[in-house]
Amino acid sequence: MIATLLYSSALLAENKMDKVIVHDKYCSSPEQTMDEVYEYGAITDCIYTGLSITEAYEKYVIEHDEAYLEKAVNVNNNIQKEYTEESVTVDYKWENPKKLMIEQQFAGGFTEIMLEEDQKGTKITITGHPD
Repeated sequence: MIATLLYSSALLAENKMDKVIVHDKYCSSPEQTMDEVYEYGAITDCIYTGLSITEAYEKYVIEHDEAYLEKAVNVNNNIQKEYTEESVTVDYKWENPKKLMIEQQFAGGFTEIMLEEDQKGTKITITGHPD
């Protein structure tokens, strides 16, 4: 827990965020104005210390009850899912075995979810872009 907080604090300091909103023990967001949200997207960072990219993904999906994300992913398996009734498309694109980019297209905008694994664990950055 302390390692997670220290790692998270170091990442937040890197991004030079003044105020941080903590959502749970893994995820936090910088305080943003609506102008910043429309320009850069609503940003949330989740740090899963000691977990691989697939473990962190599964934990995130379970804990956040993500309706349009697969329950599990396979490394280097690019897929596209369409939810036609809800007008939602989800693309899973692996840049390499330690970096996955997920893009969710909704009628009211899109969300990018980037997962990056390093020797300390996995960081998930969620950026929501409203229309």
